[in-house]
Amino acid sequence: MEWINYLQSLGIILLILSFLPLGAHFYKKLNVKKFASDYIKILEIKPINYKAQILLIEVKNRKILLGYSDKGFTYLGEIKDDA
Repeated sequence: MEWINYLQSLGIILLILSFLPLGAHFYKKLNVKKFASDYIKILEIKPINYKAQILLIEVKNRKILLGYSDKGFTYLGEIKDDA
């Protein structure tokens, strides 16, 4: 009879411990979303070669084209929408 109570208690403890990683995953996901901002958006990234990329970003409803390489970022210009 003692062993049954011991096994039930052990089972409950293992069940509770199995939910900790799941809870940590959702907590991390909610924290990331909480600090996400709509101020700067990355619209598109196109690789040029293995060391360089072109990025299209949006800041305050302005579309800006940036180049990125191992030397850093380079401003390439602004995209005007003909609306």
